Amino acid sequence: MPILGLLLGLSPASAVAYPWMIRHDYTGCGACHTDPSGAGLLTEYGRAQNVLLMQMNTPWTPVPQTGEVPKYAGFAFGVLPMPDWLLAQVTFRGAEFWLTATRPGQGGQPGTTASQQLFLMMLLDARAEIKFGIFRAGGSLGWGNTPYTLPASVISNPDATSELLSRDYWVGLQFDDSLLVRLGRINLPFGLRNVEHTAWVRNNTQTDINYSQQSGLSLAFENEHLRTEVLVILGNLNVSPDAYRQRGFSGLLEVPVAPRATVGVSALVTRAELSVVPSPPLPDGQPGLRGLPGLRQVYGLFSRWAPIEPIVFLLEGDVFLNTNLGSGVVQTNAATWLQMDWEPIQGIHLAPAVETLNTYGVRGTGIGTWLTLDWFCLPHTDIRLDGVYRFEPSAVGAASNVFSFLVQLHTFL
Repeated sequence: MPILGLLLGLSPASAVAYPWMIRHDYTGCGACHTDPSGAGLLTEYGRAQNVLLMQMNTPWTPVPQTGEVPKYAGFAFGVLPMPDWLLAQVTFRGAEFWLTATRPGQGGQPGTTASQQLFLMMLLDARAEIKFGIFRAGGSLGWGNTPYTLPASVISNPDATSELLSRDYWVGLQFDDSLLVRLGRINLPFGLRNVEHTAWVRNNTQTDINYSQQSGLSLAFENEHLRTEVLVILGNLNVSPDAYRQRGFSGLLEVPVAPRATVGVSALVTRAELSVVPSPPLPDGQPGLRGLPGLRQVYGLFSRWAPIEPIVFLLEGDVFLNTNLGSGVVQTNAATWLQMDWEPIQGIHLAPAVETLNTYGVRGTGIGTWLTLDWFCLPHTDIRLDGVYRFEPSAVGAASNVFSFLVQLHTFL
């Protein structure tokens, strides 16, 4: 098995979004983020809540008990005050990564074991938004070093080991505080906007916030009764030739159903003139056809629930269908995610999770278990430990057992 593919596929958390903020009665995302579905650039209010509700209360960084926002909540810890028309943020996330993958032998052949350790530059992005009246414009510029970020690259070297990235950029109009219309390269509105972008519900549905953005027109609406966003997808302009660009739509709708509880639905449908998904053999046993248009569909349900303030449950289930039009075969897949976030004291999060994956052509269900410890130890800073075990059936040969461990440092100005 390619160790690099496993390595890149199991390195979680490259952007910041915390669906567990519902424990503080935040069912929406637009108050704290400029992206109405969450993640990325924080508003001034979001910066304040990062200190007041997330930072650990310690003698060296006491959390204000009066609710007064300290100066260091601002950009560059308050050293460089921003004008009212500008929001800015520089984010770094680096990690040391260990991985071991084993596959038992078959037919008298010995099993295999592969291991790897290295440092990952997961995120180094500068983000900004300007606002004049109802006009808005935002974007990001950063650096990456894995082939998986190529869909977001602006400039890359020939061997694709480093790229200048722009994950999102857009112009828009903000009407009142509830409706935002944007045009540009935008995160896909779909499911939980969680940081574990390599979870199967994010990676395998291609709805993560690391590199799955698409260019298009977005309409987002949010009030106390519902949260919704729909993106009309015009294609990823970084993909060439044009025949491989996916066009269609992606959207979500989430509604509160009880205090600190929501349910939501998501859908994504795109079509490309040329499919990048391998065509399976035809029903009569003939080889699969090539050069066919591709239809991709993803449908899901998700929910967030905080029965008591220290505990939040996050649940998502998705079915994703890949069809090479004309082949007569619909490749059906499914993924689920269940996570509990427990905050025994402010700033310390223990988050076990379990996930499943059923893949077309693979017998058996993949099972993943996560155990995460996240410590918001300083202003704008957290240290995160992730242990992930995955049992991964294969279409050919024995199943793999994959264990990875990650130590991350995340901070932003």
